[in-house]
Amino acid sequence: MKKRIAVLMFCAMLICGIAQAASFIDPSNPNIQYRGRWDYSNRSAPWCHAKSSTIIANFQGTSIAVNFSGGTSDYIRVIIDDDAQGSVKIPTPVGLTTLVSGLSDTIHKIKIVKETDQGRMTFNGFRLDDGKSLNSPPPSPTRKIEFYGDSNQAGYSLESERNDSDVALRGNYYTYPAIVARMFNAEYVNFSKSGSTIGSTDTAHNRIDWSSSTPLWDFNNFQADLVVLNVGANDKGPERRKKDKYHAFLDDLRAEHPNAHIMLYNAFGWSFSEPANFIHEVIAEQGDPNMSSAVFPWVFAQWHGCQYDHAGMAMYLADHLQATLGWTPVAPQDVFSGFGRDGDVANGSFEEVAPFGGWGWRYFDDPGVSREYDPSGAHDGGAYDGDYYLRLSDGAHSQQTNPCDSGETVTLTAWMRGASNGDQVDMTIDFRDQGDGGREVAPVAAFTDTKTLTTSWAEYSFAATAPTSGNPIFGTRITFTAAAGDTVDIDDVSQTTGSGSTCGDETCDPGENQCNCPEDCGTPPPTETVCDDGIDEDCDNDTDCDDIDCDGDQSCPDCLPKRAACTDNAECCSGTCLPAGKCK
Repeated sequence: MKKRIAVLMFCAMLICGIAQAASFIDPSNPNIQYRGRWDYSNRSAPWCHAKSSTIIANFQGTSIAVNFSGGTSDYIRVIIDDDAQGSVKIPTPVGLTTLVSGLSDTIHKIKIVKETDQGRMTFNGFRLDDGKSLNSPPPSPTRKIEFYGDSNQAGYSLESERNDSDVALRGNYYTYPAIVARMFNAEYVNFSKSGSTIGSTDTAHNRIDWSSSTPLWDFNNFQADLVVLNVGANDKGPERRKKDKYHAFLDDLRAEHPNAHIMLYNAFGWSFSEPANFIHEVIAEQGDPNMSSAVFPWVFAQWHGCQYDHAGMAMYLADHLQATLGWTPVAPQDVFSGFGRDGDVANGSFEEVAPFGGWGWRYFDDPGVSREYDPSGAHDGGAYDGDYYLRLSDGAHSQQTNPCDSGETVTLTAWMRGASNGDQVDMTIDFRDQGDGGREVAPVAAFTDTKTLTTSWAEYSFAATAPTSGNPIFGTRITFTAAAGDTVDIDDVSQTTGSGSTCGDETCDPGENQCNCPEDCGTPPPTETVCDDGIDEDCDNDTDCDDIDCDGDQSCPDCLPKRAACTDNAECCSGTCLPAGKCK
């Protein structure tokens, strides 16, 4: 029988009329696994305050109930048999509450994660089917990570693209600390608090309850292999004062974790004066070889990150851990990253979606914006690439921001069609500096090109170059806007970001080659037959070539790559030659 999570069953078993008797499991049972910061002074009533505090157990039977007290303003996530996609986040129930029923009568795993940190939550035990018991718990991870941070790391507005502060939209399970911990199979603590500063985090970091100086946490219970600090965004005053606070905090952490790698991890791009500009100097001043720093781009409209933004932060952190500590992920990232990579956009074919519903292009719940599902293919009027595409109607727009530097040229390419011949869409590329700490930084330069569409999928491109004067450029935002009264479909969006060189300047610059700039790089050999297909190729990297590439190196594959001109499915590496005559 398929399991059923009972998300609204807030009643005692006797009142609900459960037919059979039940087995009570005391919290002190050794087969219950606790992760995170718990107070065990009463083993039969342990309590926690911090988000990420977790209860795990393997149980037999068709149902399981839990008994909580306190934490009534908090939310928990209930995961059965590691099915995170099918999990539910619910307000913390009070009293004996059935969490799941209708399971097959076998062994199951339950994981309960505290998603918020509004108050103390006390666990008073499980109730199982009559005669059932707990089995041995799963093995504990061997790695341990502690995270200290402010509101962004705390998952403030985790389920909102618009910085919504409602407690129901905050969370922990899909923050980057949790995502990274799962990637590296690590036990973790996310001890972060909205509004915290470097000093206030240092003061509270050794507590179980952030707001109470007693009881204190015993670090012997959790000797971390890695400690990550994402604090400083709320600190005011001179840079030297902030550095001194960092040093005091790092000294305290080193005393408590003599063998851990400790790192500062901050965002670059939310104001002109921010910790990301100098945390590398703090680490250098600290003189500790087992410390490091890393930065990630703040490209989510200067608000707190949502789930796919956190996945982007997780991507940068995972890269740093691999490069610095030699850690290798043992599991894939389980939320798609909303950060473009290597100069390209994220989720350009709209195939992925975050658990809360966003797909990496803001704002997914705007009027006139929809992610359409039609896997029939471009031949039959469906999606051009994959199963989904973006639809904009009557002036609606959709945008995505990614890193960019001064002087770089951004080329935006997309396949588009209109509901009617003549429908129009604006493609806009703008450039932004770090800003002044405001909630929405205006672009320092913006360029728009209007495209007139037909009802058939066709490829359209537009390029713009970031300015080189003034404050350094931090990011570029690309925006698609449907004309008033028009409806446009967009798919297979890509972006290339490279040097701002100009073809014809007598220099073969990076990004130019014999195919796209013969004036500067020389004429391609006559055996190259694809250079004139209308696409900006990079033949030097064998990304668009026939039997011989532009350098005459006979190392090209026997099949054609994505977007190469084709006449037959067999010619394409993907096995699909689209109606537009390009490989899928």
